[in-house]
Amino acid sequence: MAAVEGQRPNLTWLFFGWSGRLSRAPFALGWAFWLMLLSAALARIMIVPKEDPAFLFWGFVFFGVALVSTVSTIMMTIKRLHDMNLPLALIICLFIPAISFFALIAFMVWPGTPGPNDYGRLPDRPKD
Repeated sequence: MAAVEGQRPNLTWLFFGWSGRLSRAPFALGWAFWLMLLSAALARIMIVPKEDPAFLFWGFVFFGVALVSTVSTIMMTIKRLHDMNLPLALIICLFIPAISFFALIAFMVWPGTPGPNDYGRLPDRPKD
């Protein structure tokens, strides 16, 4: 089954769309992508001396990537909850320090709903 033209999955939908479903592998890879970018920016901050003007630049890069990655991971988690056919209120689990790590692991390993559900016919697609 092909997705309706105009609703094909793309990187903008993957990272910033909220409709549809997202399976475990793209969800985990999306998180890994943002962690890689944050780690690269943090490594540059650690290498550059504080007196160097590049320190401020890399600090702003890190802050910018942190903001964008926060929005993106929220959107990916919404789609992951859609795939598991769970209420969106569970996204609050990512913001409670005592359970956020365990919630993230659960979202990565809990299988999605087989077949169609309330949020779409197929995983890894925007809702038709």
